[in-house]
Amino acid sequence: QNYILSRFEIPGKFNFTQSNMSTKRVFSTLKAFVHCKLVTKPSSSLAFSQNLKLSTKTEQATSSNYKSPYNNLFEMMRNDTSSPFERSQEEVPKLKCGISEGDIQFKTTSYGRLELPPYVHTNEYKVTLQVNIKHLPLENDTEREIFRQIVGRRFNEERNQLKLTSNQFASRIENKRHLCWMLDRIIIGAKRLAAENSV
Repeated sequence: QNYILSRFEIPGKFNFTQSNMSTKRVFSTLKAFVHCKLVTKPSSSLAFSQNLKLSTKTEQATSSNYKSPYNNLFEMMRNDTSSPFERSQEEVPKLKCGISEGDIQFKTTSYGRLELPPYVHTNEYKVTLQVNIKHLPLENDTEREIFRQIVGRRFNEERNQLKLTSNQFASRIENKRHLCWMLDRIIIGAKRLAAENSV
């Protein structure tokens, strides 16, 4: 009986299916326990009810004063305005030749770890750059013609898209920098040659 009472002291911890006692004995013990709680310990029950009311009032007061840190985000969603996490066009970095990095597409492929040495696929660090010709700062037909002569087959006439690849370094970051450097040299070189020919 003491074991049952101690288990009932913690609500939700007792399970009738785990007890070896009969159902009748369990209910009789429970009845005696409730009677003991109501008769012999009224002060504890009263204190429990008072604490419950106090905690409820505290929770209500706290919930009324609570301010979510995402209020601004929810307000923007209701008003259908832009997100504060989106960067504006002025904040997007540009290359030296004037092309915005937002207009350039970089692609990589992950092959996973191999079972045999060197455990890394040869094209694991390969990076591909793709950019449409409309995003290139080429001002006249002379610059465009020189640009096509420089890039050769790397320019797709059907898609009007330039495609460059780099697998020179064992790092995707370095290969991406190398591609940006190549694109800068191509555009700046085409502009310089066009300016020299026009003189």
